[in-house]
Amino acid sequence: MTEPTAMTIRHMIIEDYPLVYGLWTRCSGFTMKDINDCKNAIKAFLERNPDTCFAAEDDDGRIIGAILAGHDGRRSRIYHTAVDPDVRGRGISSILVGRVVEALRAIGLPRVAVGVPADNDAGNDFWERQGFAVRDDLVYRELPL
Repeated sequence: MTEPTAMTIRHMIIEDYPLVYGLWTRCSGFTMKDINDCKNAIKAFLERNPDTCFAAEDDDGRIIGAILAGHDGRRSRIYHTAVDPDVRGRGISSILVGRVVEALRAIGLPRVAVGVPADNDAGNDFWERQGFAVRDDLVYRELPL
């Protein structure tokens, strides 16, 4: 791990969208879908999940990390976690995950899930280090609407 970065962790707001979207585009391998990740979709997500989405901001006001997590009252999920490539290796993503876990525990949710592409070795290594176990009793399926 390299030197720590001076930063503030705060709840994400829709006004952060241009900076967060820019962050997402700087992260190689980060996948977005227009329908799910456009400003209106993120605005609706933040309105439903105001306490479980966070931004890491450096002293210059630059968003250097962000995490989107949400729940339906019964189950919770982390959707997007990103840290600026220029400041990786400083524990920012672990701090963001910790804030999400705290927020979800405070709501009373028993667990949180995250989906990671099978071929994303760095991502899978990260989530394993965070304590997330692979489930082999499920097959993830989706139906495009």
